[in-house]
Amino acid sequence: MEPPPRRYLWFFLILLLALAADFGGLLAALFLGMAFIPALLYMNWFRNLEKHDPEPWGALYQAFFWGAITGIIAAGIISSIFVVFVALAAGVIVAQIVGAIIIAPFVEEFLKPLGIIRGGVRKEVDEVEDGLIYGAACGLGFAATENLIYGWSVIGEGVAVTAAVIVMRTFSSTLVHASATALTGHGLSQHFVHGASWRVVAKYYLAAVGLHAFWNGMMTLGSYDFLPGVGFIFALIVTIGALQFSRNKIRELDEKRVDLTYQQKLDQQPSAGDWWSQSQSKWEGRGVTWNNREAARRQEYGDHEKQPHRAQAQRRAEAAAPLHEAARDGSGWATYKRER
Repeated sequence: MEPPPRRYLWFFLILLLALAADFGGLLAALFLGMAFIPALLYMNWFRNLEKHDPEPWGALYQAFFWGAITGIIAAGIISSIFVVFVALAAGVIVAQIVGAIIIAPFVEEFLKPLGIIRGGVRKEVDEVEDGLIYGAACGLGFAATENLIYGWSVIGEGVAVTAAVIVMRTFSSTLVHASATALTGHGLSQHFVHGASWRVVAKYYLAAVGLHAFWNGMMTLGSYDFLPGVGFIFALIVTIGALQFSRNKIRELDEKRVDLTYQQKLDQQPSAGDWWSQSQSKWEGRGVTWNNREAARRQEYGDHEKQPHRAQAQRRAEAAAPLHEAARDGSGWATYKRER
Protein backbone atom coordinates (compact mmCIF):
# COMPACT_ATOMS: atom_id res chain seq x y z
CA MET A 1 0.00 0.00 0.00
CA GLU A 2 1.40 3.38 -1.03
CA PRO A 3 1.25 6.39 1.33
CA PRO A 4 -0.96 9.35 0.35
CA PRO A 5 0.66 11.91 -1.97
CA ARG A 6 2.37 14.86 -0.30
CA ARG A 7 -0.10 17.34 -1.75
CA TYR A 8 -2.71 16.03 0.71
CA LEU A 9 -0.50 16.45 3.78
CA TRP A 10 -1.85 19.97 4.29
CA PHE A 11 -5.27 18.44 4.97
CA PHE A 12 -3.91 16.21 7.73
CA LEU A 13 -1.84 19.07 9.11
CA ILE A 14 -4.92 21.33 9.44
CA LEU A 15 -6.89 18.57 11.19
CA LEU A 16 -3.98 17.80 13.46
CA LEU A 17 -3.56 21.42 14.54
CA ALA A 18 -7.31 21.83 15.09
CA LEU A 19 -7.54 18.66 17.19
CA ALA A 20 -4.39 19.52 19.12
CA ALA A 21 -6.06 22.68 20.40
CA ASP A 22 -8.56 20.50 22.29
CA PHE A 23 -6.75 17.22 22.93
CA GLY A 24 -3.07 17.96 22.67
CA GLY A 25 -0.70 16.76 19.99
CA LEU A 26 -0.49 13.09 21.02
CA LEU A 27 -4.24 12.47 21.33
CA ALA A 28 -4.87 14.51 18.18
CA ALA A 29 -2.53 12.25 16.20
CA LEU A 30 -4.17 9.19 17.77
CA PHE A 31 -7.71 10.23 16.83
CA LEU A 32 -6.60 11.23 13.34
CA GLY A 33 -5.02 7.82 12.84
CA MET A 34 -8.07 6.02 14.26
CA ALA A 35 -10.32 7.78 11.74
CA PHE A 36 -8.18 7.54 8.59
CA ILE A 37 -5.98 4.46 8.88
CA PRO A 38 -8.89 1.95 8.92
CA ALA A 39 -10.52 3.75 5.98
CA LEU A 40 -7.30 3.53 3.98
CA LEU A 41 -6.96 -0.14 4.88
CA TYR A 42 -10.53 -0.73 3.68
CA MET A 43 -9.62 0.99 0.40
CA ASN A 44 -6.58 -1.25 0.03
CA TRP A 45 -8.84 -4.27 0.60
CA PHE A 46 -11.22 -3.11 -2.13
CA ARG A 47 -8.31 -2.53 -4.50
CA ASN A 48 -6.88 -6.00 -3.89
CA LEU A 49 -10.17 -7.64 -4.81
CA GLU A 50 -9.26 -6.90 -8.42
CA LYS A 51 -6.46 -9.38 -9.05
CA HIS A 52 -5.87 -8.41 -12.67
CA ASP A 53 -4.99 -4.84 -13.64
CA PRO A 54 -5.51 -3.26 -10.16
CA GLU A 55 -6.28 0.45 -10.02
CA PRO A 56 -3.40 2.94 -9.65
CA TRP A 57 -2.95 4.52 -6.24
CA GLY A 58 -2.89 8.05 -7.64
CA ALA A 59 -6.45 7.79 -8.95
CA LEU A 60 -7.63 6.00 -5.80
CA TYR A 61 -6.30 8.79 -3.59
CA GLN A 62 -7.99 11.38 -5.80
CA ALA A 63 -11.32 9.63 -5.22
CA PHE A 64 -10.64 9.13 -1.50
CA PHE A 65 -9.75 12.75 -0.79
CA TRP A 66 -12.60 14.01 -2.94
CA GLY A 67 -14.91 12.35 -0.42
CA ALA A 68 -12.80 13.36 2.58
CA ILE A 69 -12.56 17.06 1.68
CA THR A 70 -14.81 18.37 -1.10
CA GLY A 71 -17.60 15.85 -0.77
CA ILE A 72 -18.14 16.23 2.96
CA ILE A 73 -17.86 20.05 2.91
CA ALA A 74 -20.38 20.36 0.05
CA ALA A 75 -22.72 17.81 1.64
CA GLY A 76 -22.56 19.58 4.99
CA ILE A 77 -23.47 22.95 3.47
CA ILE A 78 -26.29 21.71 1.22
CA SER A 79 -27.82 19.41 3.83
CA SER A 80 -27.75 22.19 6.44
CA ILE A 81 -29.64 24.50 4.11
CA PHE A 82 -32.40 21.93 3.53
CA VAL A 83 -32.60 21.07 7.23
CA VAL A 84 -33.02 24.74 8.11
CA PHE A 85 -35.94 25.05 5.69
CA VAL A 86 -37.58 21.94 7.13
CA ALA A 87 -37.02 23.19 10.69
CA LEU A 88 -38.68 26.49 9.88
CA ALA A 89 -41.61 24.70 8.32
CA ALA A 90 -42.13 21.73 10.65
CA GLY A 91 -39.95 22.13 13.73
CA VAL A 92 -36.55 20.96 14.89
CA ILE A 93 -37.50 17.35 15.72
CA VAL A 94 -39.03 16.75 12.30
CA ALA A 95 -36.04 18.44 10.67
CA GLN A 96 -33.64 16.10 12.45
CA ILE A 97 -35.54 13.00 11.37
CA VAL A 98 -36.08 14.18 7.80
CA GLY A 99 -32.51 15.36 7.59
CA ALA A 100 -31.13 11.97 8.65
CA ILE A 101 -33.46 9.70 6.69
CA ILE A 102 -34.15 11.72 3.53
CA ILE A 103 -31.94 14.76 3.05
CA ALA A 104 -28.57 13.28 4.01
CA PRO A 105 -28.89 10.09 1.91
CA PHE A 106 -29.99 11.93 -1.24
CA VAL A 107 -27.42 14.73 -0.93
CA GLU A 108 -24.45 12.64 0.18
CA GLU A 109 -24.98 9.79 -2.29
CA PHE A 110 -25.19 12.36 -5.07
CA LEU A 111 -22.04 14.27 -4.12
CA LYS A 112 -19.73 11.43 -3.10
CA PRO A 113 -19.58 9.61 -6.46
CA LEU A 114 -18.90 12.86 -8.32
CA GLY A 115 -15.27 12.10 -7.50
CA ILE A 116 -15.43 9.31 -10.11
CA ILE A 117 -16.09 11.71 -12.98
CA ARG A 118 -12.97 13.78 -12.24
CA GLY A 119 -10.37 13.64 -15.01
CA GLY A 120 -7.71 11.70 -13.13
CA VAL A 121 -10.22 9.06 -12.01
CA ARG A 122 -12.52 8.99 -15.03
CA LYS A 123 -9.75 7.96 -17.44
CA GLU A 124 -8.96 4.94 -15.25
CA VAL A 125 -12.54 3.61 -15.38
CA ASP A 126 -12.11 1.20 -18.29
CA GLU A 127 -13.73 -1.84 -16.67
CA VAL A 128 -17.15 -2.17 -15.04
CA GLU A 129 -15.69 -3.30 -11.70
CA ASP A 130 -13.65 -0.10 -11.52
CA GLY A 131 -16.74 1.91 -10.61
CA LEU A 132 -17.30 -0.24 -7.52
CA ILE A 133 -13.72 0.32 -6.36
CA TYR A 134 -13.60 4.07 -6.97
CA GLY A 135 -17.08 4.51 -5.52
CA ALA A 136 -15.97 2.74 -2.36
CA ALA A 137 -12.88 4.97 -2.23
CA CYS A 138 -15.04 8.12 -2.40
CA GLY A 139 -17.29 6.78 0.35
CA LEU A 140 -14.38 5.76 2.57
CA GLY A 141 -12.80 9.20 2.39
CA PHE A 142 -16.14 10.77 3.30
CA ALA A 143 -16.60 8.34 6.19
CA ALA A 144 -13.12 8.97 7.62
CA THR A 145 -13.67 12.71 7.95
CA GLU A 146 -17.24 12.22 9.18
CA ASN A 147 -16.09 9.78 11.88
CA LEU A 148 -13.55 12.30 13.09
CA ILE A 149 -16.19 15.05 13.17
CA TYR A 150 -18.65 12.87 15.14
CA GLY A 151 -15.95 11.93 17.61
CA TRP A 152 -14.97 15.57 17.95
CA SER A 153 -18.60 16.52 18.59
CA VAL A 154 -18.63 14.58 21.87
CA ILE A 155 -15.42 16.11 23.15
CA GLY A 156 -17.22 17.35 26.24
CA GLU A 157 -17.91 13.75 27.35
CA GLY A 158 -14.24 12.83 27.56
CA VAL A 159 -11.47 11.22 25.58
CA ALA A 160 -12.80 7.67 26.05
CA VAL A 161 -16.19 8.56 24.57
CA THR A 162 -14.53 10.29 21.62
CA ALA A 163 -12.40 7.22 20.91
CA ALA A 164 -15.40 4.89 21.31
CA VAL A 165 -17.47 6.87 18.82
CA ILE A 166 -14.72 6.81 16.23
CA VAL A 167 -14.10 3.08 16.69
CA MET A 168 -17.81 2.16 16.53
CA ARG A 169 -18.36 4.20 13.39
CA THR A 170 -15.24 2.69 11.80
CA PHE A 171 -16.88 -0.75 11.90
CA SER A 172 -20.40 0.37 11.07
CA SER A 173 -21.19 3.58 9.20
CA THR A 174 -17.86 3.46 7.35
CA LEU A 175 -19.03 0.26 5.69
CA VAL A 176 -22.33 1.94 4.81
CA HIS A 177 -20.62 4.80 3.01
CA ALA A 178 -18.27 2.43 1.17
CA SER A 179 -20.93 -0.04 0.01
CA ALA A 180 -23.57 2.58 -0.83
CA THR A 181 -21.30 4.77 -2.96
CA ALA A 182 -19.87 1.63 -4.59
CA LEU A 183 -23.38 0.95 -5.91
CA THR A 184 -23.60 4.35 -7.59
CA GLY A 185 -20.08 3.87 -8.91
CA HIS A 186 -21.18 0.57 -10.44
CA GLY A 187 -23.92 2.37 -12.35
CA LEU A 188 -21.51 5.07 -13.52
CA SER A 189 -18.96 2.53 -14.77
CA GLN A 190 -21.65 0.75 -16.79
CA HIS A 191 -22.44 4.09 -18.40
CA PHE A 192 -18.78 4.90 -19.07
CA VAL A 193 -17.67 1.47 -20.30
CA HIS A 194 -20.73 0.04 -22.03
CA GLY A 195 -22.72 3.20 -22.74
CA ALA A 196 -25.62 2.24 -20.47
CA SER A 197 -28.34 4.85 -20.16
CA TRP A 198 -28.56 7.28 -17.27
CA ARG A 199 -31.56 5.32 -16.06
CA VAL A 200 -29.15 2.55 -15.07
CA VAL A 201 -27.09 5.08 -13.12
CA ALA A 202 -30.26 6.42 -11.47
CA LYS A 203 -31.29 2.89 -10.49
CA TYR A 204 -28.03 2.24 -8.66
CA TYR A 205 -28.10 5.74 -7.16
CA LEU A 206 -31.54 5.09 -5.68
CA ALA A 207 -30.30 1.75 -4.34
CA ALA A 208 -27.44 3.59 -2.63
CA VAL A 209 -29.88 6.17 -1.22
CA GLY A 210 -32.13 3.37 0.03
CA LEU A 211 -29.29 1.59 1.80
CA HIS A 212 -28.08 4.82 3.40
CA ALA A 213 -31.60 5.87 4.40
CA PHE A 214 -32.29 2.45 5.93
CA TRP A 215 -29.14 2.66 8.04
CA ASN A 216 -29.87 6.21 9.19
CA GLY A 217 -33.47 5.26 9.90
CA MET A 218 -32.44 2.38 12.16
CA MET A 219 -29.95 4.60 13.99
CA THR A 220 -32.53 7.39 14.38
CA LEU A 221 -35.14 5.01 15.78
CA GLY A 222 -32.54 3.58 18.15
CA SER A 223 -31.75 7.05 19.47
CA TYR A 224 -35.43 7.41 20.41
CA ASP A 225 -35.36 4.06 22.28
CA PHE A 226 -37.27 2.29 19.53
CA LEU A 227 -35.66 -1.06 18.66
CA PRO A 228 -32.39 -0.12 20.38
CA GLY A 229 -29.63 -2.55 19.53
CA VAL A 230 -31.89 -4.73 17.36
CA GLY A 231 -32.18 -2.06 14.69
CA PHE A 232 -28.43 -1.56 14.72
CA ILE A 233 -27.73 -5.27 14.26
CA PHE A 234 -30.35 -5.58 11.51
CA ALA A 235 -28.95 -2.55 9.70
CA LEU A 236 -25.41 -3.88 10.06
CA ILE A 237 -26.44 -7.20 8.52
CA VAL A 238 -27.98 -5.42 5.53
CA THR A 239 -24.86 -3.28 5.18
CA ILE A 240 -22.57 -6.31 5.26
CA GLY A 241 -24.80 -7.90 2.62
CA ALA A 242 -24.34 -4.87 0.36
CA LEU A 243 -20.61 -4.98 1.02
CA GLN A 244 -20.56 -8.66 0.12
CA PHE A 245 -22.40 -7.85 -3.11
CA SER A 246 -19.71 -5.34 -4.05
CA ARG A 247 -16.96 -7.81 -3.17
CA ASN A 248 -18.46 -10.65 -5.23
CA LYS A 249 -19.24 -8.34 -8.14
CA ILE A 250 -15.67 -7.04 -8.33
CA ARG A 251 -14.26 -10.56 -8.36
CA GLU A 252 -16.83 -11.85 -10.83
CA LEU A 253 -16.30 -9.01 -13.30
CA ASP A 254 -12.54 -9.23 -12.91
CA GLU A 255 -12.50 -12.94 -13.75
CA LYS A 256 -14.96 -12.44 -16.58
CA ARG A 257 -12.73 -9.76 -18.08
CA VAL A 258 -9.71 -12.08 -17.94
CA ASP A 259 -11.66 -14.93 -19.57
CA LEU A 260 -12.87 -12.58 -22.31
CA THR A 261 -9.35 -11.33 -22.99
CA TYR A 262 -8.07 -14.91 -23.14
CA GLN A 263 -10.85 -15.90 -25.54
CA GLN A 264 -10.08 -12.94 -27.78
CA LYS A 265 -6.46 -14.05 -27.96
CA LEU A 266 -7.59 -17.56 -28.88
CA ASP A 267 -9.86 -16.17 -31.58
CA GLN A 268 -6.91 -14.36 -33.10
CA GLN A 269 -5.03 -17.65 -33.51
CA PRO A 270 -5.61 -19.59 -36.80
CA SER A 271 -8.00 -22.50 -36.55
CA ALA A 272 -7.32 -25.98 -37.99
CA GLY A 273 -8.94 -25.08 -41.30
CA ASP A 274 -7.08 -21.79 -41.46
CA TRP A 275 -3.82 -23.59 -40.72
CA TRP A 276 -4.39 -26.05 -43.55
CA SER A 277 -5.37 -23.34 -46.02
CA GLN A 278 -2.38 -21.23 -45.01
CA SER A 279 -0.05 -24.24 -45.24
CA GLN A 280 -1.54 -25.29 -48.56
CA SER A 281 -1.08 -21.86 -50.07
CA LYS A 282 2.44 -21.78 -48.63
CA TRP A 283 3.37 -25.10 -50.27
CA GLU A 284 1.61 -24.14 -53.46
CA GLY A 285 3.74 -21.02 -53.52
CA ARG A 286 6.81 -23.10 -52.95
CA GLY A 287 5.72 -25.41 -55.81
CA VAL A 288 5.46 -22.46 -58.17
CA THR A 289 8.90 -21.33 -57.10
CA TRP A 290 10.29 -24.83 -57.63
CA ASN A 291 8.76 -25.04 -61.13
CA ASN A 292 10.27 -21.69 -62.00
CA ARG A 293 13.63 -22.84 -60.78
CA GLU A 294 13.35 -26.09 -62.76
CA ALA A 295 12.43 -24.24 -65.95
CA ALA A 296 15.32 -21.84 -65.50
CA ARG A 297 17.69 -24.75 -64.89
CA ARG A 298 16.54 -26.54 -68.05
CA GLN A 299 16.89 -23.41 -70.11
CA GLU A 300 20.37 -22.86 -68.73
CA TYR A 301 21.29 -26.50 -69.53
CA GLY A 302 19.97 -26.18 -73.05
CA ASP A 303 21.97 -23.02 -73.64
CA HIS A 304 25.04 -24.77 -72.30
CA GLU A 305 24.53 -27.74 -74.71
CA LYS A 306 24.10 -25.40 -77.67
CA GLN A 307 27.30 -23.47 -76.98
CA PRO A 308 29.74 -26.10 -78.49
CA HIS A 309 27.71 -26.32 -81.69
CA ARG A 310 27.65 -22.55 -81.95
CA ALA A 311 31.42 -22.39 -81.40
CA GLN A 312 32.05 -25.10 -84.07
CA ALA A 313 29.83 -23.33 -86.56
CA GLN A 314 31.63 -20.07 -85.88
CA ARG A 315 35.05 -21.71 -86.51
CA ARG A 316 33.82 -23.18 -89.81
CA ALA A 317 32.55 -19.80 -90.89
CA GLU A 318 35.89 -18.20 -90.07
CA ALA A 319 37.79 -20.93 -92.04
CA ALA A 320 35.59 -20.48 -95.09
CA ALA A 321 35.92 -16.72 -95.16
CA PRO A 322 39.39 -16.56 -97.00
CA LEU A 323 38.15 -18.93 -99.72
CA HIS A 324 35.20 -16.69 -100.43
CA GLU A 325 37.45 -13.70 -100.59
CA ALA A 326 39.81 -15.51 -102.99
CA ALA A 327 36.94 -16.50 -105.18
CA ARG A 328 35.74 -12.96 -105.25
CA ASP A 329 39.29 -11.80 -106.22
CA GLY A 330 39.57 -14.35 -109.08
CA SER A 331 36.26 -13.54 -110.59
CA GLY A 332 37.22 -9.91 -110.49
CA TRP A 333 40.52 -10.43 -112.47
CA ALA A 334 38.81 -12.49 -115.17
CA THR A 335 36.23 -9.76 -115.61
CA TYR A 336 39.00 -7.20 -115.90
CA LYS A 337 40.71 -9.24 -118.62
CA ARG A 338 37.53 -9.59 -120.66
CA GLU A 339 36.94 -5.87 -120.50
CA ARG A 340 40.47 -5.31 -121.75
